[in-house]
Amino acid sequence: MLRAYFKLNRHAKVALFVAPILIIFGWAAGDIWVESQAMKTRLFNLTSPTGVCDVMAKNCLLESGEFQLNIYEEGGRTTVNSTFPLDTVTLFLVDQQDQPTAYRMGMKEDPYYWYINTPLASILANPGDKQKMRIIVTVKGGQYIAEFYSQTGF
Repeated sequence: MLRAYFKLNRHAKVALFVAPILIIFGWAAGDIWVESQAMKTRLFNLTSPTGVCDVMAKNCLLESGEFQLNIYEEGGRTTVNSTFPLDTVTLFLVDQQDQPTAYRMGMKEDPYYWYINTPLASILANPGDKQKMRIIVTVKGGQYIAEFYSQTGF
């Protein structure tokens, strides 16, 4: 085997020496490129599969593919629960003039649960009350957005 190496011309010897180095650099560059593509901002729309959203009755499920988001009100706290760990959650309550009030949610125990105190319980206190809401959730560079109405059941 060693004798065959010495019979190779110098171009072949250089190629055998350089090829492993190029393979390692190519693998590293490919990994860096894939990681940069994963961190680009992507936008996904969340929708309710049933078309009904009642935050007060814990019946508000939004989804996009395998990603699901559950929004509910409990003890004056609006809580968001998701199937994937979240980076940030911002909830908007929209008034009659289409002016949103932003509520930046905080993490509860882990990145699957987020909460904030909101006036939603008083806004949706009576059956038939309706509130326009928006939500923006960030998950590893992807942003999931939704605009929906929560209506208290009859």
